[in-house]
Amino acid sequence: MTQCSFLRVHPLFFWFWSFHHRMALALCLQVLCSLCGWLSLYTSFCHLNKHRSYEWSCRLVTFTHGVLSIGLSAYIGFIDGPWPFTHAGSPNTPLQVHVLCLTLGYFIFDLGCIWRFAWKKSIKKYHAWRSRRSEERQLKHHGHLKIH
Repeated sequence: MTQCSFLRVHPLFFWFWSFHHRMALALCLQVLCSLCGWLSLYTSFCHLNKHRSYEWSCRLVTFTHGVLSIGLSAYIGFIDGPWPFTHAGSPNTPLQVHVLCLTLGYFIFDLGCIWRFAWKKSIKKYHAWRSRRSEERQLKHHGHLKIH
């Protein structure tokens, strides 16, 4: 037994803790590599299609993710196994973990695209709605709009 602060801890605990720490670090590294892959795909789409907007390239990455995730999920479900309806709750295979990390990296990329492209549009819509609402409010109170 080992002394840790004021608790008595078994040495196996430290091995177990470091194992899960290494595993979490490896998963984070896979997600980061996935994010870098999606960003590089986006950058290459932007360079290949200079006449298109950046949002169009982002949508191409979304399409690529959809096709890739459907294909990999079908492969895992039908060919590689285990069949999810008969072995529900079984531990994940390494391929399933890789696909999950690939998808999580894409979701982080997509969140960045939403912040970059949709945020500006929503602000414009909000300002247009506010100005239209203030005009309607003036019309209700005064019966007509003032034009200066």
